[in-house]
Amino acid sequence: MGNEFVSCSFLLLLFVTLAAGASATSNGGVDVLRLPSMDHSSGHIGSAVSIDAINDPTAKVFALIKDLVVGKTMAIAFPYKDPTSVKFYPKEMTQRIPFSSSAVPQLLRFFSFAPDSKQALGMRQTLALCEQESKPGEIRGCVTSVESLVDFARHVLGSDADVEILRSSLVSTSTPLIQNYTVLDFNEIATGNIVPCHNQPYPYPVYHCHYQLGIDNKVFKVLLRGDNGELVDSVFFCHMDTSKLTDDHVAFRLLGVKPGESEVCHFFTAYDLAAVPIPK
Repeated sequence: MGNEFVSCSFLLLLFVTLAAGASATSNGGVDVLRLPSMDHSSGHIGSAVSIDAINDPTAKVFALIKDLVVGKTMAIAFPYKDPTSVKFYPKEMTQRIPFSSSAVPQLLRFFSFAPDSKQALGMRQTLALCEQESKPGEIRGCVTSVESLVDFARHVLGSDADVEILRSSLVSTSTPLIQNYTVLDFNEIATGNIVPCHNQPYPYPVYHCHYQLGIDNKVFKVLLRGDNGELVDSVFFCHMDTSKLTDDHVAFRLLGVKPGESEVCHFFTAYDLAAVPIPK
């Protein structure tokens, strides 16, 4: 969907045109698009997935920590993504663009999207996700710039935390969606408070970030080499507590484990990222 959305140059025009009064919400100087219950928690480790999802080729991302062995080969999906659809635009641009379901009619006019187009559908779905009430045990929010991502991460990691943003390297357009990758090297980057963020369909890059209170996770960087010779410097994120996931989740079906008896890890595509604290 990324290539069919507007370009940065159009957004620059939009930035000049939109009324400043319709800007994204700020709370106490923290420039993050906050959800109604962001200051409470929620219990989301991963979305429950239908049984049919096991046949989805993009589900070939799950593994266990024990699979991180130099020389081990795994079939992994790394979809290609247009780089312009994942790199944040300047805060000065995005903070003045309306970001709410109530502004959809105005946004459709500005972006010249037909109300029944897939671009309009993606925009509505993303806004609905960002406006959902949080569940007990989770902090989450949607961010539209590097600055708002760092602000959100510090809300979780500590107000004085130095934040590092991790993401997998982009694959080329010629890379197969799924191919065998061999582990060349791996390194544990962080354990504990880690904030994963997922790219959402929108006219400009929007990420949904979430954090489960009281749950320690792990994140690794894994260097992989595909059968086509391409190297991928990947992010490998591990949910260490899987007890709240349903047993029909696609990860358990693919890995042959049950909720609560094992961690579940997945390779991040280039359009997802993780924010971690930099040790001082």
